[in-house]
Amino acid sequence: MTTTTSTAATATLQAIEQAEAAWLAALVEGEKALIALMLEDSHVVHGPVGKIDGREAFAHFASTRRRTVFAKAEELSITVHGDTAITTCLQEMHIFFDENLPPFPVQEAMTRVWEKTTEGWRLAHMHQSKRMPPA
Repeated sequence: MTTTTSTAATATLQAIEQAEAAWLAALVEGEKALIALMLEDSHVVHGPVGKIDGREAFAHFASTRRRTVFAKAEELSITVHGDTAITTCLQEMHIFFDENLPPFPVQEAMTRVWEKTTEGWRLAHMHQSKRMPPA
């Protein structure tokens, strides 16, 4: 029985790690890829003043106002409570704010809340806190 629990826990952690990797790829891919990973009623807290956006508004902002060309995460921590997972990490992105300038590196401390669905793990909530310049 312990082996089954350990195997199930390992599979859950791997699925959440895959969702995190898919999120980083979606940041580069764009709006449709981000929306596909988010629950319909998800919210994101971001920006220097803690702006709160729904799924479509955040995905549009992330794809047009700050186009990401590179994203990686470090120090990923995962806590699972049934069908809900909370992840934290330091996320680095290279973003074009102006196409005439080189991409600007931004590092953020991230907290994401994921919900298990029939389609896999989907983002329910995300909070970003900028760390500039990247540490």
